[in-house]
Formats: sequence, structure tokens, C-alpha cells
Amino acid sequence: MKKMIRSMGAWMALLLSLALPATALAEGSQDVKVERREFPVRLANGQRYTVVGYLYYQGSLKNRPVQILTHGITYNHGYWDLPEIGGQDYSYARYMARQHYAVLALDLPGTGESDRLDGDALNLAESASALHQVAVHLRATAEKNTFKTLIYVGHSNGALINTFAQAQHGDAQAVVNTGWLNTQHAVPVDGSLLLSFLQQGPYIRFPGEMRSALFYDVAHSDPAVAAYDNEVADSVTRGQYLDLLTMMTYPQLIPSGEIRVPVMVQLGDRDLLASASYAEAESQVYPRAPTVWVDTLENTGHVFNGHYGKERGWAAIDQWLRRVVR
Repeated sequence: MKKMIRSMGAWMALLLSLALPATALAEGSQDVKVERREFPVRLANGQRYTVVGYLYYQGSLKNRPVQILTHGITYNHGYWDLPEIGGQDYSYARYMARQHYAVLALDLPGTGESDRLDGDALNLAESASALHQVAVHLRATAEKNTFKTLIYVGHSNGALINTFAQAQHGDAQAVVNTGWLNTQHAVPVDGSLLLSFLQQGPYIRFPGEMRSALFYDVAHSDPAVAAYDNEVADSVTRGQYLDLLTMMTYPQLIPSGEIRVPVMVQLGDRDLLASASYAEAESQVYPRAPTVWVDTLENTGHVFNGHYGKERGWAAIDQWLRRVVR
């Protein structure tokens, strides 16, 4: 029988641990290694392109589960590796590397250092296909006892891409979706404004003031982080953005019901785009997943990694993964 993990008594230890300070860093003070990796993918037009990812790890890669990280719109892999600002570390990728994971943060097609092609052709289906191909390539080229366990971790539109890729191909042994709802919900943005960005062309950029207002809770984040975020913001392809709007309008098209591995969902209580007030409904959209845990983060807006309480969310993901795949 399908169970919602947050209601299980066996998980009380997890909840208690999250009331304590963030999990201590992994043993030793060895620096996190960062390697740039390139992955060939073939898209629907039959052409080959390159997807770039950055691999973070400590020590050996053997027997390390690998988290494949996918970012939301207006971001690239840098969402997962924000710099230290104001004396606080905002890098999810380095945190998880210190917890003995291998962490591959991707620049999805059309972003960062990955190949850019027709922005109208780069849509949700192409992104999900590229993610699947990266997972296949990662396994095919891995050394013995390396990358045997794959975990998809996605934020916002990256979570949507993960859901499609996992439902269609089943590459990962667990899925973590943050800042995304497969449940019908309203967002505090005028629909005509959202549609107006489509007129920019095949690659779209959003104004910084809009990003800050939608992505950050000002009472629980450093304005210097939002300023940095806007400075390095990436564009989004029109194909991807149009599909995002479609899925937000018609979430019944999202194949979350086809996911058959453990799922963790994180929602911020101050997230204007994917509110934790829908947590109960969201727990029901993965009927074939053996376990589903919906975790609510307090005092957290849409950009989970950019808020003061980020370590609590990171520790929760780590603890959950240790129970379902490690």
C-alpha cells in the first residue's frame, strides 16, 4: 500500500534530526573537486549537440550515488553552486559532495555552456530527452562501482523536466522535486504579462525586479544574493517557456503517475509560485511511487538555495536519500 512518508512513525528520527543544526560536513577537510564534463546528445532534428555539466565530489567516485541536478528557467548549473555571500555558503552541490555524493549539475540545452540552437525547437520534450541521454552516457562510461545509483534532483522547471524524463525512461532510483507543483494552482502574475515575454524571440530574459519579487522572500534572504542572482541570470528558450506555461495551465498532462521510484517533494511556505499550502494535494499525484514524502520548508521563497534556511532543506534531502537509496 502506498504511504506518505511524512506520516510514518519510523521517520520521526528524520524529523527530529532536522530540528537540530544542519548536518556536519563529511569527515575530513579535503576540498571538493570540480570537473567539467561534456555529454553528446542527439535531438529530434537528428543533429548532435553538447550538454555541459559540472561534477562535484570528494575523494574517490567509487560507490558514490550521483545526484543529477536540473535547474529552473533563468538559471543554469550555477543555481546549484551559488557562491559564498555575506559569510554564508549557498552551494548545494558542494554541500552534497561533502556528504559523500557525486553531484552532476547540468547546463540544460540552450543554457550556460551547453550548445544553443533554435530556441523554439528547444522545448520540454527535448530537455527531457537530453537528460535521459546524459544519464545513459554517465552509466555507460562509468568505471566499476561508479555511478550505479542515479538520483534526479530538480528545481522548478527542472523538476518538471525530471518528471517527464523519469516517467518516460526510468533512469533514476529516486526523484527529488523542489519548488514545483503538479497540482493545479494559481500564481500571482497576470497571464497577459507572462504571455508578453513570448514576443522577445527564441531566447527570453526576465526583468530582475520581477525575478526578485517572485523568487525571494525578502524577510528571510540576503538582498545581496538576489542582486547576484539577477546579475548572472540566464535566458530561457521560448519552446521551453511555452511548454512550462502549458503544463502550469494543464497539469493533468504531466506524467507524474508513471513514476515508480521513491519521490521527495520540497515546497516553501513563502513560495509564490509553488506554495506549500498545496502539499496534501501534491502527495497524491505520484500514485505508483512506492513512497512519497512532501517536506515543507519554513520561511522559504521560490529560490530554495538562496534563503537563510537552505541547510535545513539540504539536510532533509540527504537524510531521506540515505533511507531510500543508500
